[in-house]
Amino acid sequence: MYQEERLLKILGYLKEHHAISVMDICSLLGISRDTARRDIVKLVQQGVVIRTHGGVALPQLKKELATYQDRLIAESDRKRIIGETAAELIHDGETVILDVSTTVQCLAEHMKASELMAITHSIDIVSILSGREDLQVYVLGGYLHARDRRLYGPSVIDKLKEVRADKTFIGAAAIQSDGLYYPHEDDVSVKKEMARRSDQVIVVADFTKFTRKSVYRLDFDWIDIIVTDQSIPAEYQELFDQQNIAVIECDGGATKEEKQHGQ
Repeated sequence: MYQEERLLKILGYLKEHHAISVMDICSLLGISRDTARRDIVKLVQQGVVIRTHGGVALPQLKKELATYQDRLIAESDRKRIIGETAAELIHDGETVILDVSTTVQCLAEHMKASELMAITHSIDIVSILSGREDLQVYVLGGYLHARDRRLYGPSVIDKLKEVRADKTFIGAAAIQSDGLYYPHEDDVSVKKEMARRSDQVIVVADFTKFTRKSVYRLDFDWIDIIVTDQSIPAEYQELFDQQNIAVIECDGGATKEEKQHGQ
């Protein structure tokens, strides 16, 4: 197969799936990793794809790769409302895993429960919780990813395997009909291990995440609750009902059920 034919097949796959890894290119085309990398270089040079961690994606995903600080500022009121509501799900004496997420950071800022054990690889959440004497903080050590304000590497997963938590709180870059999506493949691996080590997994994400796209998928099978700030699309509500995923919608700190009862 000539390179031009391979490139057209890769682009055809991307139009449907939005992203593809080097391994998937090899499987799709029956080629070596070296050949796949040469095809990726060609596509990048032509400006029709962008590189991601482990593969390529369509250019419209580029806008998602903002800095952590940019994401923290964006939709800050929504993140605060979601964080406050999600924090109420934490009870005294629990062990909680807090993922790297700007919305999870807002949750950390509003936690009122005491005698907690908080486990995280977010350097900002560590800083927030370091001033509280009524809880313990366990840091999942690794290499520093300065841009995303997190620690990463195989040691993070190794440390997670040594713990057990009542609840895990994670964010999402995008929510689509087949799962949660993130820009980094290794980040999904960490989230899966967090879910394995926890009795309950809670996603905190504002409603704009239902209109976005990202690269690497985390199945809904890992999720128990989603906390968001507005009514979700009807097709998603039906999907979550089928998956036994509870949805908490909050507005100014009031849940959907409270608003219906005028509380």
